[in-house]
Amino acid sequence: MRSTSPAWPNESVRSATHVPGPPSPVDDTRAAALAVLRLAAVLEPDPVAAMAWYCSVPLAVLDGCTASELVRAGRVHAVLGFLRATIAVDRAERRTLQ
Repeated sequence: MRSTSPAWPNESVRSATHVPGPPSPVDDTRAAALAVLRLAAVLEPDPVAAMAWYCSVPLAVLDGCTASELVRAGRVHAVLGFLRATIAVDRAERRTLQ
């Protein structure tokens, strides 16, 4: 005879019994990479091009490292600051051209 009980506990049971641990360095790096890529999308809406920039374009003003290298080194705030400044310059130039 088939059991009528669910094979997996429902979400409320799972969340009540799951005790999350501290975030891992991998989780932190992944979150930082996503933050950088979201901000980079303001300048480059094509996700493939944004990922190529993130992985392979050295940033001269940030020691010649790529955004990916900087994020892994814990320098996400430097990359975000660079992107914010670049976005501000881009917007100012667009206003000037109008």
